[in-house]
Amino acid sequence: MKIKDIIVEDSDTVVTSDSHGGTKDIEPEAEAALPNAQTFASMNSSTGSAYMNYRMGIALAGAPDYPTKMAADNWIGGDPLLAPYTDVEQDMVNAAAKAVGGGKAQRWSGDRSKEISTTYKQSPVAKPKKNKYGV
Repeated sequence: MKIKDIIVEDSDTVVTSDSHGGTKDIEPEAEAALPNAQTFASMNSSTGSAYMNYRMGIALAGAPDYPTKMAADNWIGGDPLLAPYTDVEQDMVNAAAKAVGGGKAQRWSGDRSKEISTTYKQSPVAKPKKNKYGV
């Protein structure tokens, strides 16, 4: 038996209903068995924000007590973070973005790394002390 014998696709599953965004209505058995069933179209992993869906899960873990307020987004949000180190890697990123129609990248930092302000400027190891013989 092959998988195509088990899985049967039904072309009648999509309804052009405006109330549900063009998707099939919930089946009566599922509606009866799922009290308070609800979805958030804005958090749809395919057409909405998968990142907001993730943040909703984090907020649910502590709800209703913690956190009482949670930012909906931050500087990166759900965007993929790429940090190519070499020019060759940057060329790869540019070619891949062009291939999928990714548009123009938002650059958040320059092309060189720098010491951050919290980096220790002095060694935490004590300087050697000379004994009475000068050694």
